[in-house]
Amino acid sequence: IGFEGVEFAGYYGYDAKSLKAILNDVGLVACGTHVGRKAFSPANVAKTCEFNLTFGNDLLVCPGGGNFPAKGETLDDFLKKLVDYYNKAADDVARYGCGVGLHNHKEEFKLKMSDGTTYWDYFFSNTDPRVCMEQDVGWTTSAGYDPKAQYTKYPHRSPTLHAKENGSPDAILGQSCESGKTPVDWDGLIPVAREDGVKWFVVECERHADDLLAVAQSYAFLKSKNV
Repeated sequence: IGFEGVEFAGYYGYDAKSLKAILNDVGLVACGTHVGRKAFSPANVAKTCEFNLTFGNDLLVCPGGGNFPAKGETLDDFLKKLVDYYNKAADDVARYGCGVGLHNHKEEFKLKMSDGTTYWDYFFSNTDPRVCMEQDVGWTTSAGYDPKAQYTKYPHRSPTLHAKENGSPDAILGQSCESGKTPVDWDGLIPVAREDGVKWFVVECERHADDLLAVAQSYAFLKSKNV
C-alpha cells in the first residue's frame, strides 16, 4: 500500500525475534507500541524495553490502561501521583534509549480537577517534556477541543499522531463523520503537526479487520494531503 511503519497494540503470542522477522519481511519498521502503564513500572521496565528494542521499537505509549483513578480516589490526588509515575518512567526508559508517552481518548479532556483544570492540561503541564504526547485527533475533536491547539500548548513532544475521524462509521480517513459531529480539520491540522515535528501519522482502523480496504483508502487520503 505504501505504509512505512506500524504501531503495535498487542503481540498475539509472537516473541520479539519473530516480530522483527515479520517486519523485515514486509518492509515495515516499528514506530511505537501500546502497553498498559505497568509495563514501564520499575519492576517491568527492563524487560519491556529489551523486548521492544529487539524488534526495533523505542516508544512505549499507554492508551488509558491504569491512567484513571480507582473508585473513591479523587482526580486531583490521582493525577499528582500519575505525573510522578510518568516522570520517573521517562528517566527509567531513557536508560535503555526508549521513550514513554500517553495516548488520549475523550475522557482526558472531559475529566476536570477541583479547580477546573482538565486532566489533559494538568498532565502535560506537569510532566517532563520527554513524556510524549500521542494525540488521537479523532477523540480530541470528539471531546470538543481543537487538536491543532494542543501542539501549540505542548510543543515538540509528539513523534506520533493517531489519525482517526470523529465517529466515522467505517474508520476511513476523509470520509464524513457521523451526522452532527465536528469533522477533523485535516487541512489545518497537518501543517501544524508537521511543523511541530510529528514524524508518524498512525492510521487507527478499529473495523475491517479482515481486509486492507480501509487502510488503503486512509493511506490514499493522507497522501492526497502530502503527508
